[in-house]
Amino acid sequence: MALALPLAIVGYVFYRITKIFEKVLGPLANKFGVENILGELTLTFLAILLILAIIFLLGLLMQVDLIANLRQSIEALILKFVPSLNHLKLIAAEKIDLDNASHNWKPVLCTKGDEVFPAYVIDENAEWINLAVAKGLSTEPQNMLVVRRTAIRYKEITMKQMHDCNKAYGKGYISMVE
Repeated sequence: MALALPLAIVGYVFYRITKIFEKVLGPLANKFGVENILGELTLTFLAILLILAIIFLLGLLMQVDLIANLRQSIEALILKFVPSLNHLKLIAAEKIDLDNASHNWKPVLCTKGDEVFPAYVIDENAEWINLAVAKGLSTEPQNMLVVRRTAIRYKEITMKQMHDCNKAYGKGYISMVE
């Protein structure tokens, strides 16, 4: 049900947008005489091609840093108001295996001096540890740290524990530290 409803909404919105584009493309297709090349489905086919072209262009725009940062800001704002959406996002990412790199990271609770913070161990050797520090309210990394193994201690935790504590504004980490 959690995936069926969003898929149904996306399907309905895609159908409505296709119909709008058919109405917009109708006069243009009549002018060029291509409204019946493929039969009754010509306008639908042209509308879908136009939608795919727009989606492709929007994908190209996501390569621009300004647009990508805007998307991240909007997503963070939405996640503030709908925290359960982040949980659904994590479930979906695990199910379809989109985040291969982050699945290989080990979630940990790090202690550095008097500081305790959630992070992922990305890489480690005998002397150094490379960490991706998780940002609040989500499990996405905020920044990277490369520290000496002697300067930090960590305790392995599960991704669910990290997600639950981050979603609760850090509540629960203290019990894991003790």
